[in-house]
Amino acid sequence: MTEELLIKTLLDARPRLIAATLAVLRDVHQAEDVFQEVLIKALRLQESFSDEAGLLAWARVSMRNQGIDHVRRAGRLDTILSEMALDAVSERLEDGESAAASLKAAALRHCLDSLPQESKRMLRMRYDEGRSGRDLAALLRRSEDAVYKALSRLHAALRKCAEERLTWMREGKA
Repeated sequence: MTEELLIKTLLDARPRLIAATLAVLRDVHQAEDVFQEVLIKALRLQESFSDEAGLLAWARVSMRNQGIDHVRRAGRLDTILSEMALDAVSERLEDGESAAASLKAAALRHCLDSLPQESKRMLRMRYDEGRSGRDLAALLRRSEDAVYKALSRLHAALRKCAEERLTWMREGKA
């Protein structure tokens, strides 16, 4: 792949790449910094890319991973969405209203609907209201550690449920 094609491909995809990275960083300036870092790294690895699709796939993963690294260094791990949510955002940005994104969204909606009210309340406070783990602990009268463990268990349960539901839906049982 030529340097010119590499740069053009990444610049054309820049808005989508930055938008997906915003799901991790929640800061447009940091997302722009990550894009620039990935562009520089791609130029160094130019010979590794045989086509635009491979470059873009690599760039999406690299931007997500570097975004997560930025969040880790800032000590804000509690702000990172689950892998499934990040995948859904990425797919939605890349494919618009793709069938796969619609299936994932439907599966996740089903799983969220099946949660107990207390779990829904915790997720709503955390993600819809943007409350920190410390705030949740105070509101729910639990330790911060208990809140993080509960959220982690909820994420794992949602992931498992959604994966099972997707398999079920793809087999035509839905």
